Amino acid sequence: MEPLTLGSRTPEEHEERQAALDRGVPFLVFRDGDGRQRIFNLESASDSITVGRRYEADVSLPWDPEASRLHAELSYRAGEWTICDDGWSQNGTWVNGLRLAGRRRLADGDLVKIGRTIMGFHAPGSGGPGPTMVEAELSSTPRFSEQQQRILRALCRPLFADGDGFNPNSDLEVAEETGVDVDIVTQELDLLARLFGLEDMPRAERRAEVALLAVRSGLVGADEGGGTQA
Repeated sequence: MEPLTLGSRTPEEHEERQAALDRGVPFLVFRDGDGRQRIFNLESASDSITVGRRYEADVSLPWDPEASRLHAELSYRAGEWTICDDGWSQNGTWVNGLRLAGRRRLADGDLVKIGRTIMGFHAPGSGGPGPTMVEAELSSTPRFSEQQQRILRALCRPLFADGDGFNPNSDLEVAEETGVDVDIVTQELDLLARLFGLEDMPRAERRAEVALLAVRSGLVGADEGGGTQA
């Protein structure tokens, strides 16, 4: 799936997404097996939301062979949405590129990967900061070499340009910007995709998701057109 590649949205999908944002209540956005945008409104949901491949799940992903029948649970606690995977899934649940261990609070803009499906969590009425990583997660964040950091910055640079949509730079464009051989760029980006748990996605989709996860998780920032944490 390529659920949140902003440049791929149709005008109708853009209107749906904007209407959900205007309601000011939390929601999930993702794409189904046919590539159609799905929005799950959490306002009218119960305090416990199941996600999985079974049709009985509140958020059902029957098209996704890598999602477990019961994969994860979202819970509403003390005014906050949290997500939990207590060993239910075979392939794990990932938030902003990091594997979920136990339960964590979701923040506006977080990306949740379940099987091959990536969901965006939006809480437009929260008024709080964007996606965050807690200290325990930061300690497990992969350490990138200087070369990998430069490649990530070059890959993500179009995300910081003006406009609603984007496409990440191609391997050749990254190579030209960084001075790294294009074959090495391809190898490094494939490695980064594995670190993000995206290795099974087609390469063209994988590049966009690596770029999105790098930005949404804070690994790449807008300073200098895309600065990277060491």
